[in-house]
Amino acid sequence: MSDRHWPSEDLAVETSEVRGLAVTRVIGEVDLAGVDLIRAELDAQLERRPPVLVVELSEVTVLGSLGIAALIDGHYRAQAAGVEFVVVASHRSVIRPLQLTEVDRLLTVFPTLDDVVATSRPSTTGQN
Repeated sequence: MSDRHWPSEDLAVETSEVRGLAVTRVIGEVDLAGVDLIRAELDAQLERRPPVLVVELSEVTVLGSLGIAALIDGHYRAQAAGVEFVVVASHRSVIRPLQLTEVDRLLTVFPTLDDVVATSRPSTTGQN
């Protein structure tokens, strides 16, 4: 899988493969200005149907309501496609909004990518 990098003024989104997992890394502020980048990248990854799609939010500084909505939408679309959808988040700027909205009860959230790698068993067929 080749890396993609979609920068905007306050947001960058890139996807790469990490130990067989599709990892979409988001950096910066997730709000109205950048949520379309995230949705587009999640759509592109879900079309590929990886066994596991990880949304890595460790470097997100702001998670607004539209960002939360994009995560919920991604979760349901992944579920319909038979793709495991996992979020990595450890900073208060992401964890707190997920807790306040109780979205942390819907999504599978891990504190680190290493924790995801340790517990996931991605398919080895057709993955580069």
